[in-house]
Amino acid sequence: MDILEIADDNVHGSETLTIELLNACYESFLKNENISDKIEYLKMKKYEMVQLMNILDIIKKFRHDYEFKKLIDELNKSFSLSVKNSFHIFDRRKIVTISWSKLVEEAIKENRDKIDEINILESRPMNEGAKFAEKLSNEGFKVKMYFDAAVYHALDEESIVLVGMDAILPNLELVNKVGTYSLAIASREKNSKFFAIGTKFKISRGYYEFINHPFNDYKNKGFSLINYYFDITHPDFIDGYIFDFGFFQRSSYRDLKIAIDAIKANIFQ
Repeated sequence: MDILEIADDNVHGSETLTIELLNACYESFLKNENISDKIEYLKMKKYEMVQLMNILDIIKKFRHDYEFKKLIDELNKSFSLSVKNSFHIFDRRKIVTISWSKLVEEAIKENRDKIDEINILESRPMNEGAKFAEKLSNEGFKVKMYFDAAVYHALDEESIVLVGMDAILPNLELVNKVGTYSLAIASREKNSKFFAIGTKFKISRGYYEFINHPFNDYKNKGFSLINYYFDITHPDFIDGYIFDFGFFQRSSYRDLKIAIDAIKANIFQ
């Protein structure tokens, strides 16, 4: 995938796009290509994706090809460790999620024998949740897809909510696909457990700003359109975070903050 294609991709999650970005930048590095204009375009289109921005900050210091290979290996290792750490949460048989997170997908597959049913929210406007539902159904899982506004019906006290993570902010707030906050509120009302899965590369180093994206389906209709891709969920609604560097429940959120500060100092120095 070319850098410009990555910038315009609104379906794939940050795990997929990060690997594609690293491979594209690595190829350009080997060819000694000037990709600064493409990178600026990517930043303009994807600055909400914290992991992509973090990776760009890391690789801008690279001077040797082996550094790219090392980072790709580190990303894959972090991904695998997060998936392995997901076993902590699967004590109920029904899983509820939104959108299509590669980490959520692999955690579900890793714990397949513990799952009876998966409920997935459609995730408008690109319907990546619907695509995820179709994929899991084709792989033999029992899947139900709910329209986003029907989030309340997707939950009960027997369900576990597992969502991906576009970013974790310094105060442990979760940035994820819009609708995640509504899902968290509904899960509290329905006594469902709510968890988020990510890696150290999702750690945000500061303030998060939303983009109001254009949506041509309702263009020039005579009213204002608010089309955010992401929302923020407060840690009070989150029962636990799954990372490559550990599993953190509410009682250990102070330890999570300490770990995040140490990682930021080490990776993003």
